[in-house]
Amino acid sequence: MEVYLESIKTAFLIFPFLAFLITIPYLLFEYHKYGSVPLIRSSIIYTFILYLLAAYFLVILPLPSKEEVLTMPTKVPQLIPFNFIGDFIEAFREMNGFNFFKEPIVYTTLFNIAITLPFGIYLRYYFKKKWYTTLIYTFLLSLYFELTQFTGLYGLYPKAYRLFDVDDLIINTLGGLIGYLITPLVTIFLPNRDEIDKISYRRGKNVSFYRRFLAFLIDIFVFATLLFVILTITRFDSSIIPLFITVTIYYLILPTLTKITIGKYIVKIKLSSNSKYKHLSIFIRQFILYFILIFSPIIIINYSDYIHGLIILFYIIILIYAYFEIILKFFGRKKPLFYERLTKTENVSTISYEENEPSQDSKNMLKYKKEEEEDENRN
Repeated sequence: MEVYLESIKTAFLIFPFLAFLITIPYLLFEYHKYGSVPLIRSSIIYTFILYLLAAYFLVILPLPSKEEVLTMPTKVPQLIPFNFIGDFIEAFREMNGFNFFKEPIVYTTLFNIAITLPFGIYLRYYFKKKWYTTLIYTFLLSLYFELTQFTGLYGLYPKAYRLFDVDDLIINTLGGLIGYLITPLVTIFLPNRDEIDKISYRRGKNVSFYRRFLAFLIDIFVFATLLFVILTITRFDSSIIPLFITVTIYYLILPTLTKITIGKYIVKIKLSSNSKYKHLSIFIRQFILYFILIFSPIIIINYSDYIHGLIILFYIIILIYAYFEIILKFFGRKKPLFYERLTKTENVSTISYEENEPSQDSKNMLKYKKEEEEDENRN
């Protein structure tokens, strides 16, 4: 039991680093598909990843040294199916009462059921798999675990340090099926997948500050890449001119013509204007945001000796006010930012119902569409 607890403890220690690595890709996927990231969905996804990590460590840990493996007798694969049943019966005859569960064949069998039982629950509850699909996926997961052991951790060890057992495949698969069967009991107090998708869709109709900020980070990365290319293929003495060209192309011309940038496209938002001159208002918005607020400080720093002190002071006051509004927006202020109010522009969601509800059958989709229409009429 102590070995099992150490494996689980190791999974919990490594999980934060793994979660850090997958967070950005996960956010990109969620915002692109649903337009929002509800806590309930994130909890399910991250606990599923934690479970898979723990299951994997339970299979491979503890890791022996290569010297220890060389001294071990060669593990001959156990390929006779249901061999564990005879061992089970023999243990039952020899042991009475609670001592029966102390037998290795008993607790290892229960362990092999328990290790894939959550897998069956996740597959049915969140991924909405049928029982036969769950059976196949659980078998493949178990086969992966067994091959990991059979190959000596993919060849890192000179030979297998754990036994490949066909009975483990059978018992693991049974565990996944049991998990599938008990899912309604385990998840009785949780919203189903359709309800989670519905929540995601409704929230995705609004453009949150965090969604916009993620688009901003993506655009900065694309912009930096484009700037690097321009700097590489040109021979300007100063980087100011390539910077000016790149900002003009990416942040002015592209969104003015298409209403989107690459970052906005990925998180499914676009620029919209209530002005009569829509393209002009978007152009002015982008000019204020990127030429005045974001990239002008670079010019000020490089050419501060040639710019009047009062102009710099006035510019700093504008920056302070702009960043103050951005901070308020971060903490939930609903009022548009000043450059959006000035140009009558806003970021709107491009998420559509059909794109956001792939798990819904046609009956549920009609039901939810009707609810949406009723909500809009009430508002």
